[in-house]
Amino acid sequence: MKSIITGLLIFVSVFNCFGQANSFNDFMSQGISFHDEGKYDEAIGMYKKALELDPKSSVTNYEISLTYFTKQDWAQAIEYGKNVINLNTGNRLEAFVVLGSSYDMLGDTKHAISSYVKGLKEFPQNHLLNYNLALTYYNSGNQEKAEKAVIKAITLKPTHGSSHLLLSAIMNKNGSRVQSLLPLYYFLMIEPMSNRSNQNFQTIKSKLGFGVEQKDEKNINVNLLMSKGTDSEFGAADMMISLTAASKYLEENKGKSEFELFSESNKSLFTILGELKGKNNGFWWDFYVTIFYDLVNSNNVEAFSYYISQSEKSDLINKWITDNSAKIQSLTNWIEKKHFR
Repeated sequence: MKSIITGLLIFVSVFNCFGQANSFNDFMSQGISFHDEGKYDEAIGMYKKALELDPKSSVTNYEISLTYFTKQDWAQAIEYGKNVINLNTGNRLEAFVVLGSSYDMLGDTKHAISSYVKGLKEFPQNHLLNYNLALTYYNSGNQEKAEKAVIKAITLKPTHGSSHLLLSAIMNKNGSRVQSLLPLYYFLMIEPMSNRSNQNFQTIKSKLGFGVEQKDEKNINVNLLMSKGTDSEFGAADMMISLTAASKYLEENKGKSEFELFSESNKSLFTILGELKGKNNGFWWDFYVTIFYDLVNSNNVEAFSYYISQSEKSDLINKWITDNSAKIQSLTNWIEKKHFR
């Protein structure tokens, strides 16, 4: 997994000038059209004609850099990205992201990190710079710095799904089950039906059932694997996950559907985390735990559980959602009230 430029394919308006302005604007407009059509060489040709008319145009240098990045010519993307930085007139934020990402794609971790850090000195509140910095740290094995940077990205823009996925991956590598689960729940709340939803939904189900195995009708093995490191705060919740997973084999639960049990597991997890919150503080408790405990108190856990299960494309899920439109509307109102979209 390499650094990506999420959301940077933005239109940069070209201001009208006198004299050669019409030709400049025409070249830029044609370049943007070619880029959007996937004709990257033609786009670069148009941009370079515009650059001949205005060699100090930061927007033109940036568009060339971005197009080279898109066609995976990392070295050229770096060259023109540096031009933007050296001109110091505009498009610097975008250029720092292109530079860092290009270096990262070349495997030059040192310069990738340096580019992001320099960018953050100018734009400390930009979530993409923080996210890409975190991703580079993660890929280079520096989990501590990766966690710090991606938490900053989430704080700046909670609706950036990739940041939650990265934080989950970091905590999974740290052996922290509860902390790897919470970002996945949040991700599916904002992306229940994207092309990457089902894989992460399956991961949640796998983690909820991990360590529990039914040997026969009378014997169930439960391995209580306590999470490592800072996740010791979540020890009680971790134990509860395993015990809840084992309870599905009890006689009283045999008539329940998979999704009913999934909903009950979620409610148990979010409830115990909320009850533990009074003894703890920090990002995990103030952000994820507060949100999901509020979900319990708003009586929306059941609807939430079906809502984040939609990528299963199950007739049972679809029927429940259709038959419980009032509950789904209540959940939707809660999500909108909390500004999760």
